[in-house]
Amino acid sequence: MYETPFTKSGAARGNVEEQWKRKTVIKTTYSFPYVLKRIPVKSREIIELSPIEVAIDEMQSKVSELEEIILPPADVKKLQLRLQGSVAVTVNAGPLAYAHAFLDAKVINNFSLDRVEDLKDVFRDFIGVCHKALRVNERMISADQKEYHHVLKENYEKLCQALSELLQDESFQPLSDDADTAAQRNSMALFNAISGASHNSSTA
Repeated sequence: MYETPFTKSGAARGNVEEQWKRKTVIKTTYSFPYVLKRIPVKSREIIELSPIEVAIDEMQSKVSELEEIILPPADVKKLQLRLQGSVAVTVNAGPLAYAHAFLDAKVINNFSLDRVEDLKDVFRDFIGVCHKALRVNERMISADQKEYHHVLKENYEKLCQALSELLQDESFQPLSDDADTAAQRNSMALFNAISGASHNSSTA
């Protein structure tokens, strides 16, 4: 599969509101690697993503990248670079650009309700994984990087606040460490309840 950015005006790239993407999926007769360097193409499928679908796709990629980079053993330099780009509060670029382009009250009714909800959901995932990444970074940094971590955390909180105000939705408020602890407790309680139910069933 390969991707080709385009706009309806003919330019390859434009503002997020006019940025389309063409995904070309090619299926071959045999799987790579193969004994031959060239393999006959069996089928070709072209999928065009509208600007809001491009935003969803790009934000899902950001979430996946952060989820992968916080897996142990985490590389703190890569983590910080990815975090810095993720939580930067810039209206004309990055996550906030997508939010303003497609989720602002002035324009939100121009788009499919399903796509709007998909974009909101991926923003919630994004906020969650950024919070996890910040916690990993806090555990890994040396004493001389605490100020830098504090700046990252402040930017994260500003990003969440900007999203919360733009969407008028409290679910976009910054996550706290207490929220993580509560979630872990709830997960453990659910696990214990399921385990207890399974044990009772097996002994009945």
